[in-house]
Amino acid sequence: MEENIKIHDKIEKSFEITEFKSFGNVSMKTNHYHDDYEIYYLLEGYRHYFIKDKVYDIKKGDLVFVEKNEIHKTFHAGAPYHQRLLINFKKSYLNNILVETNNYDLLSCFHENNYVLRLKVDEQKQIENLLFKMISEYDNPINSSSIYLKIMLTEFLILSERLFINAPSYHIETTNPIHKKISEIITYINKNYVENLTLDFLSKRFFISTYYLSRTFKKMTGLYLTQYVNTIRVKEAEKLLLTTKLNITNISQEVGYDSITHFGRVFKSITGVSPLKYKKTLS
Repeated sequence: MEENIKIHDKIEKSFEITEFKSFGNVSMKTNHYHDDYEIYYLLEGYRHYFIKDKVYDIKKGDLVFVEKNEIHKTFHAGAPYHQRLLINFKKSYLNNILVETNNYDLLSCFHENNYVLRLKVDEQKQIENLLFKMISEYDNPINSSSIYLKIMLTEFLILSERLFINAPSYHIETTNPIHKKISEIITYINKNYVENLTLDFLSKRFFISTYYLSRTFKKMTGLYLTQYVNTIRVKEAEKLLLTTKLNITNISQEVGYDSITHFGRVFKSITGVSPLKYKKTLS
């Protein structure tokens, strides 16, 4: 038993698969992003899935692929019950396999223009069989479980890529007019995060009341508008810290902050570390 626990701990560092069942009005409390790749499969029910700047209406048999560091959130879509399977893994988990695949893009499912793959009934059975084999192996690990899970995840990604190639063009984005309106606003924020984006400014620009904008934005994204703007700015600051030699003062200005003190406080509240400490961990 002790040996199995050690194997499981080793797997959990960079790979996790979980099953979740829920009754009633359940939504993620906040949107979030992380450096894991995420695969979401809806076994039963309906959900709204917010990714980047759009809402997708998800139903039974839909596969959702979320690129690492992409902001996302699921929320209630009226179904009294839903059941999902969730895979999270870091790119490093497949490092050896990625080297072996050479020019083949094993992670191509995360680079599609559409985040959602709507499966036919026979395709659902293929995917579900593989997912439940992975859950069984993950929950009852033995000596060979680590490599077997990598092999099954690789098979899953290749199968999904082939299904994407042959999938018809479904209109999966939400048709809900208020969701579409908030999506327009989020697209604007994502492109203009350096500006002073107040609730009053955006409500006038997009012809929506401040109260309704504030309430609906929070429900859809899990964050108040100011929190969302700060999250986008910090994400961009992380990119600049990773890819440029700009100092922290210049980076704070590049992402829309007049005060480096305020930038540092916001950055730490979202990432858990100061910009300077974050930069040091990259070097």
